[in-house]
Amino acid sequence: MRALLIGASLALTSAVPVGAQDASPRGTFSTAPAPQPGTPPDAYTLQQERAARARDNLVALRQGRISVADLTPQEQQDVIDLDRMSRGEGADNRSFKQQCIDEEVRRAGGNPSRLAWEVIRLKCK
Repeated sequence: MRALLIGASLALTSAVPVGAQDASPRGTFSTAPAPQPGTPPDAYTLQQERAARARDNLVALRQGRISVADLTPQEQQDVIDLDRMSRGEGADNRSFKQQCIDEEVRRAGGNPSRLAWEVIRLKCK
């Protein structure tokens, strides 16, 4: 996944200029070639296609051609990861439970009491 994001972030620099308009209908914008029927794609090809879709979707989102609601959950996560990588941050690989715990500990001031830990444990099941 890291190679996917690094390659996609490099490709982002050659993306469509900000003022360019696309006459494509709303939805996923991909310049990745379609897989050939009858041949199973390898993992590297799938990563390249996801990276290309994420780059195209990020550009379309920034230009206002599509909204976040137009993307599938997987496409949204790919765009988030690509955006983080382009800003120099790593992808968030934490589980939902760990993200919840981290957020609740932050809200509790970084050092929750014993009672607060029990509340966090119940809240983040």
